[in-house]
Order: sequence, then C-alpha cells, then structure tokens
Amino acid sequence: MKTLTATSIFTQATPRTRKHTWIIVRRSLGLIFICLAIAVLIPSNGELGAARTNFAIQQAIGGRGFRLAAWETQALAQKARDLVTRPGVELTPAEQHDLVTAYFAALGRIDELSGKIERIYADPQNADPAGLAAPLQAELNALRTTQAERRPAVERIIEEQVATVLDEAGLTSGGQVWPPVRFAFTESPDYLIISPRDHIAVKEGVYLDPGIAITDMEQIEAQVARELDVSALVDGTGGFSSYPTMVVAYPDLEWVLDTVAHEWTHTYLYFRPLGWHYGGSGGMRTINETVASIIGGEISRLTLERFYPERVPPAGWPHPLSMRSDWLGQAADPPQFAYGPFMRKTRLEADRLLAEGKVDEAEQYMEAQRRVLVENGYAIRKLNQAYFAFHGSYAVGSSATDPIGGKLRLLRKQAGSLAEFLRTVAKFSEPGDLDVALRQ
Repeated sequence: MKTLTATSIFTQATPRTRKHTWIIVRRSLGLIFICLAIAVLIPSNGELGAARTNFAIQQAIGGRGFRLAAWETQALAQKARDLVTRPGVELTPAEQHDLVTAYFAALGRIDELSGKIERIYADPQNADPAGLAAPLQAELNALRTTQAERRPAVERIIEEQVATVLDEAGLTSGGQVWPPVRFAFTESPDYLIISPRDHIAVKEGVYLDPGIAITDMEQIEAQVARELDVSALVDGTGGFSSYPTMVVAYPDLEWVLDTVAHEWTHTYLYFRPLGWHYGGSGGMRTINETVASIIGGEISRLTLERFYPERVPPAGWPHPLSMRSDWLGQAADPPQFAYGPFMRKTRLEADRLLAEGKVDEAEQYMEAQRRVLVENGYAIRKLNQAYFAFHGSYAVGSSATDPIGGKLRLLRKQAGSLAEFLRTVAKFSEPGDLDVALRQ
C-alpha cells in the first residue's frame, strides 16, 4: 500500500488546494505560537520565579488582601475633620488624663464582656444563651457607643502627648516633630509571612484583611506551602506604618504608647536612607524594626512618666513574700517556665538543624517545642520558619538571637541621647554601616 506523506499531498495538489493548505499551516503555526506564549507567560508549576510566587499567593488569599487605599481615604478624612474640630481641646490636662484613663479601662471591660459572652454561647449546657448573654450584650453595646464618641479626642490627646515627648527628646526635623504624630485605633491587618524551608528569612510578605477566621488562615498557609514548598504563617500585627498609622485598641496604655512611637519612627525613617532600604538584604529589615522598637520603648516610658506617672511600674518591683505558713521552710517552689530562654534555645537549635540540611527534623522539633509552649499557657498556633522569620525581625528581648539587637543597644548607649542615636542610624544604607558607627 502506498503511503501518502504531507509532501506528496502538497506536490500533487492543485494551486487552489496548495493555497488552502498554506492557510491551514499558518493557522496551525499561529496556534502553536499562542500556546507556547501562554505556557511561558502564565505562571505554572514548572516555572520558579516571582511571577509564579505571586500567582500562587494571590490564588491562595483570594479576595482577602488588605485594601490600603480604601482605609487611607477614610482615615485621612477623619483626621482632616479632627484638624478643624480639634476634639478634646477644651479639656484641661487633668480632664484629658481622666478621659484617656477611662477609655483604656473601658477597653478592658469590653474584652472582659466579649469573653463572657463567648463562653456563654460555647457552653452546651446553656439552653438559652441569647437570654443569658442579653444583659452583658446590652452593656457591651453601650460601651462601644461611648468608645466611638470618645475615640477622636483620645487619639488626639495621645498624639499631642507623644509629640511633646518626642520634641523634648530632640527627635525633630527643623525644630518640628516631622512627620506629625497621627494614628487611628483600628483593626490592624493580618500578615502572611513566607520563608524558605531550608533557612529562616522573610521571602515574601502580604497584608491581609484584619480578623480573618482561623480556618481561613490555615487554608491560606496550607495552600501556599503546598504550591511553593515554603513555610507560611498568617499572623496578626499590632500596628501598621500607613499614615496615619494603624494601632490596635489594646487595653494597655503603655503598649499603645510604645506602638504609636514605634510606628511614628517608621514614618520618620521613610524619608531617610535606613527606611529606604527596609527591604534590603543582610538584615536591613531587622535593623529598621529594632531601631523602631528601641525608640518606641523609650518614648513610651517617658510619656508615662510625663503624663501618667501613676502607671509607671516601680523600678525593680519586688515579688511579694509567700503567704504560706511554711514560707521559711526548705521546700522550694517549682521553677517557673522561662519563655524568653526557651524561645532562644528553640531558634538556635532550629537554625543548627537547618544549616545541616535536616529540614524535616527541624520542623518536627519546632512543632514539639510549640506543644510545650501550649502546655505552659502560650497559645502559639504555629511555630515554624515563617514564625521566626517574622518575629526575628525584632532583635530585642530575652528570646532574640540576632546579634544586630545587641549591637544597636550598644550604639544607643554610646550615642548618649535618643536623638543622636536616631540621627546616626537613619543614615544607614547597608548592615556594615552599623559596625562602622560602633567603631567611630
């Protein structure tokens, strides 16, 4: 039997048929080109690059990405109104003090009421949870209404108090605190942190809508980890360096003052080399965050001393003697769990295992350590490379392992004043600048 090839068909065809065949060939080649373009340009499991990473992340988070522009529009409009109405300006310093104190007491009561209501609904023995919770819900609703009315004045009072302390500390530009201290109590966005599995580092970070359900967090983490073979974690943030900055309405005045000053430091550095290189390599993120933590902690303490002295914990606050009748006896109390040293040990051991290429062993070790933390009252949902990559950016505290923290604290001591310290570090554009500054 004679075999027909494409060539023989073409040579035997009429001119009209040959023209038709060329059209088919051209269309086929065009279709092949389009298919190749799609394969190359659209991220797929076979392409390892920024496009694929971004595609996988967006697929996992869906429409839950944080919409900063919408929030900024609302927040800036509120601050513009406050500039005109100047809420709280008619109050005396003593009345401002009392208003802020009452606001934070109410925040604590709101947390307490919310917890009680949740427990009522969670208890299967309660046949009528709505009826049982009704008085608590009524009090909660009334408190929230009152808090909404107080909030603009409380924000403005705290802004002015922190600005006063920044000015007194010399943290000014051209004799003015710049940018002006502006913040808003709000739900701060959640943050998706992505770290490689074989070492601890922030590879990608995406802000998400605040208040995402834990089941959704787990789904996002699992999908990103599966698609990209990375370590992923969705965690909350206490503040966000927008402008005005976002601060969670947490019922601890010292923490809020710390966060306001911390986030203001980021806005200050935004106009300087250290802030410009926030995402740089070799620890620039850690330097930025640790500097903001040092400034935040000191300004918070100074603000408490200046405006709320009754809330300053005494130095070296002693633990009271045991009230047991045998407190002078030989029996020793069981040692308390030391969170900081425990986390430091965990991080160092995880780093060692990863450096040896034992990725699975490191992940199993971190999970075992997480369970110990939970047993001791620390409800950490996930302890992995992404957790340490995120929290390790703040090289302060007893659990810190990054030497940058110690170097910056030493530089702060050498600088003498907080203003000189901030002016010095603001010029850093690479990690080596920190060592140079210490030598000088």
